[in-house]
Amino acid sequence: MLFAGLAWAEISVSIDRNPVHVNQSFQLYFEADGPVDGEPDFSRLPQHFAILNNSQTSSISIINGEYRRSIKWTLQLMPGRAGDFIVPAIHFGKQKTRPFQVTVKPANQASAPASGGLTIELVADKASLYVQSQVVVTIRLMSDSYLSRLKIGNLEFNNMDVVVESLGNDSQYQTTVKDREYLVWERKIALFPQQSGTLEIKPVLAEVKLSAGSRSLFDPFRTSGQVVRLRSQGLTLEILTVADSFKAQHWLPSSGIQLTEDWQGDLGRLSAGLPVTRTLTLTAEGLTAAQLPDLSRQDIQGIKQYPDKPTLEDRRSGAGIIGKRQQKIALVATSEGRYILPEISIPWWNLNTEQLEFARIPSRTLEIRAGADMATSSLPASGAGSRVTDGSVAAPRKRPQPNYFWVWLSVFLGAGWTASLLIWWFIRRGSQGGANKRSEPVEMRYGKAGKRLQQACASNNAVDAREAMLIWANALKPGHRFTNLNQVTHFFGDPLKQHIDALNQSLYGQSAGEWSGDKLWSSCEQTLSILKPGRDKSISTGLMPLNP
Repeated sequence: MLFAGLAWAEISVSIDRNPVHVNQSFQLYFEADGPVDGEPDFSRLPQHFAILNNSQTSSISIINGEYRRSIKWTLQLMPGRAGDFIVPAIHFGKQKTRPFQVTVKPANQASAPASGGLTIELVADKASLYVQSQVVVTIRLMSDSYLSRLKIGNLEFNNMDVVVESLGNDSQYQTTVKDREYLVWERKIALFPQQSGTLEIKPVLAEVKLSAGSRSLFDPFRTSGQVVRLRSQGLTLEILTVADSFKAQHWLPSSGIQLTEDWQGDLGRLSAGLPVTRTLTLTAEGLTAAQLPDLSRQDIQGIKQYPDKPTLEDRRSGAGIIGKRQQKIALVATSEGRYILPEISIPWWNLNTEQLEFARIPSRTLEIRAGADMATSSLPASGAGSRVTDGSVAAPRKRPQPNYFWVWLSVFLGAGWTASLLIWWFIRRGSQGGANKRSEPVEMRYGKAGKRLQQACASNNAVDAREAMLIWANALKPGHRFTNLNQVTHFFGDPLKQHIDALNQSLYGQSAGEWSGDKLWSSCEQTLSILKPGRDKSISTGLMPLNP
């Protein structure tokens, strides 16, 4: 009963590469970020997957004061038959994993290494490719002896600009060629040629130290052994120019591109002056994130847009790179109404079909409601009759009989309120009569608002500056009841509009630390000098105090 409520960690399954080949070993991983119900039962593995090794490792980490323990089980398996196989659910006590598919291809027809049992080769997944597209090159070393040291040189090219991207850690496995077992070391690299023509990859030089008698593929603790240097063959690839039928600005050769959007907030309850965040995500197979075009915003009349800095991410595997570019944009409608966001269309070249295709997000209509100030002004006046939507006439209501108790109670309370008001008036008049004091001038009230705005701008605090800007604008023009910065920019125009837009950008673009308030304050002073030349009394006395 002690462990009845204990939540077990989820167990994930992964593989070092997929597909694999017959007689080539691979590694299957089972990982859990916490305790599991029991030890794994691997007896359910397919019979033609021979278990060469079974190991378990654990690690402990403390993140933000939280203790975490992760466990990893590693199986080294050797497939004996080609086909698509399902690794069934593996039980860890009462827990079990999800089924996992492994594709096994027929054994490689490569010849065995020459004399000495050691060879290195350079292999590309294609012989020709379009410029700026991806080709995966594999450096593969095979040995029938154990190695205590391995050093591989870098790829070198002829006079052509090539972007080189590593595809993760090197892999190690075992294989059988002509009834003889070999140890295999592989490094995969993605290349992106930047010019058309002939790409020549020079032979790769390797230096290894053989360590006979060791029980591991790489034994760094043995110092004796024969040192051998060997060189691979070179590669020649044909780099094609951009397809003739592709006329767009950004050349995107890929085997698959996807464009999606996501919204933060309820699209059915949008109000003028309030931001809503739109997230655009572009994902491309065989392209890096740096190659993907900017998801530039299209101008929309009546909607201001404040984009964040885009995030770029490259997911790497043995098959290549999948690039992802994500752009967040805050949209702020300046007034109520219906707005149409135009379609977003990105052309790309499909390497599988050799055709021009488009990744699209269809157009969208946004219904914007009035802001708080607009909604208040649109309410019907009190006493207005309610409308009858079905066209029928409402029946007259029966007139209620008067209740004189409530009438007399109202008279009594009204008399008490009137007496209190008279007492307050006499006291206030007496306190002001002797000293003949006047209320604080409107000019002083405005001065406090300006001082607060100046302090917020001097400290480069965008949040405080937004609130102080609204107070300053209402002190300058009290009859307009500004409730958001868009109303302020619409009323005052340039040059104040330009710097309020910069303030909005820092607020909605999540870059408040980069905002500088000196230009905004200078613009406010310039606006004030235009509206109040010489601070004449006529304008000063026409202002209402902030807190009447």
